[in-house]
Amino acid sequence: MQNGSLQAISGGLVVSCQAGPESPLNAPHFIAALAQSAERGGCVGFRVDRPENIRAVRAVSRLPIIGINKIPHPDSNVYITPTFASAKAAVDAGADIVALDATDRPRPGGEPVAEIIRRVREELGTPVMADIGSFEDGMRAAEAGADIIATTLAGSPPYGHGESGPALDLARRLVAECGKLVIIEGQVWTVDDVKACFSTGVHAIIVGSSITVPEFITRRFVRVTPRGAAGTGGRA
Repeated sequence: MQNGSLQAISGGLVVSCQAGPESPLNAPHFIAALAQSAERGGCVGFRVDRPENIRAVRAVSRLPIIGINKIPHPDSNVYITPTFASAKAAVDAGADIVALDATDRPRPGGEPVAEIIRRVREELGTPVMADIGSFEDGMRAAEAGADIIATTLAGSPPYGHGESGPALDLARRLVAECGKLVIIEGQVWTVDDVKACFSTGVHAIIVGSSITVPEFITRRFVRVTPRGAAGTGGRA
């Protein structure tokens, strides 16, 4: 397994360059511009959703891309790269690493997550990052062969909530016990959060909303203005 991309992100900040369907930035050229700006700031790689955006970022940067492929499904809560086909599409678009939901929730089509991990590594020759919500998820993903265990889902229901901060305790336990590279992703808002994350011994961190989602950034400032505190400073 080629590990150049894994080593390239060691000790660094990966920036998640994504935009929801309602965002004015939801277009490949905007995602690529976010990535270019993040690279100018010193990031070591990107996390990018959907093949068209992965291709756009690959066209402007040689930094490692952690590719995902979000595909919502009415019968499953798993939508981050839920199938082998969705993982292959990310790799074909230029992803160096594939991230996928590695929780134990039922997946669309019923593909076992361990089988998807195996196929991505063996058939596509691509490292896998397992997005997990619990310690048990992380250990199962490690056993299945995932190269990286990431705390991406630890702050989302049913595993946690969005105000809980970075999953430091979970990361610390995974670093000690899972035998794989560990990444903290989620609820990293300040430089103190960054320092706390690396104090756990993680390989790298991924930061998204606090860098690349202008409405979230604006909202955090607005809330402490006199108008924001009075509830008149913008949308909730």
